[in-house]
Amino acid sequence: MSSTRLVQVGLLFAAKAMAAASKQCVDFNVPVPVVATNNRFTMPRVDSNIDAVQWALNFSVWDAPTPAQRNTSDIAIKETFNISARLCVPTTKNDKSDILQITVQGNAWDKRYWDVQVKPEEHSYVDAAISKGYPVLMFDRIGTGNSSLPNAYDVVQAATEVEILTQITAMARNGSLFSPASVPDLDPKHIVHVGHSFGSLLIAGFLTKHGDMSDAALLTGFLPNSTHLTDVPVATFEHDYAPVSDPARFGKFGSGYIVLTSENTLQKVYFTKDTLDPELLTYVEKIKQPEAVALYASSQQAFAIRGPAYKGPIQLIVGEFDYVNCNGDCRGTYTEANIKKSTFPTASDVTVYLQPNTAHALAVAKNATAVFDMMFSYLEKYGF
Repeated sequence: MSSTRLVQVGLLFAAKAMAAASKQCVDFNVPVPVVATNNRFTMPRVDSNIDAVQWALNFSVWDAPTPAQRNTSDIAIKETFNISARLCVPTTKNDKSDILQITVQGNAWDKRYWDVQVKPEEHSYVDAAISKGYPVLMFDRIGTGNSSLPNAYDVVQAATEVEILTQITAMARNGSLFSPASVPDLDPKHIVHVGHSFGSLLIAGFLTKHGDMSDAALLTGFLPNSTHLTDVPVATFEHDYAPVSDPARFGKFGSGYIVLTSENTLQKVYFTKDTLDPELLTYVEKIKQPEAVALYASSQQAFAIRGPAYKGPIQLIVGEFDYVNCNGDCRGTYTEANIKKSTFPTASDVTVYLQPNTAHALAVAKNATAVFDMMFSYLEKYGF
């Protein structure tokens, strides 16, 4: 990275900081330059709620075109995106202070997925990680939160998002992402990538392309090779055109941004009744985010380029009754051997854990603390 870029990153590192008994957090914006190859996909434009329904049907009918059939040409992306990030570190240095966790949430969320503010002692992954001594970096993916909101058809695609994660990881490793004045003594020697849902898919693609840039991975809400992975069509989950759905919240989003419609829809996507807390369901409605329509066609871009082999451990955690990954029941839908062979062939370990009585959004389920404990125990097992 050039000295000019380093100065720019330092200047944009925000002064806004929050102190707590066990953690210090700082919010900052970072410009992330990206060079990637996206695709131009044929799909209906979405500029109204009626369009949103038609778009969903276009992706859900029995003879819907495959992503390859939708692809009409390559698109060269060379652009710098503004990424809104938050870094939290323990206030006391410890033996895990040099193990940075970088988190990537799924579609329809921003970075708040990792730091739930309803009953945070049970649902904040950040607080749980801090209590174990880990620093945690979160960021809003493009098309969500306070990060750049680019073209939803041609720009917000998996290839671009993998490259953003690559650049953020590289800056974290070389120290250019952090301001010493704001976060004392942060000098990561190891990086663990932590994902949820589509964020886990992006990390899996990142490991395929840049396997030498990660030391361990915890992938939740993600089960490649599930025998029912594509059973549930997108039209099952109702979407509106985001700017019309809630102008106050989403008026800044443009054409092609859709949003899950209601608590009813959110329940279907993320929860199962036995571990559903109505207060958490309402909270998810409050913090939900739009999605760019091209994400649904572009997921396989993440695995298009193979680079240095990833040789670290990978834990996958999925809810037993995950509707998105397994059509509601993940038991008997996968084998660890098949996942390792198809997706992570050089990993030192691939372990899958089914969290009982849980659906797709593990952090907001009543038994979230059990999930967090499994994740930290896995890291401990492999020396992180």
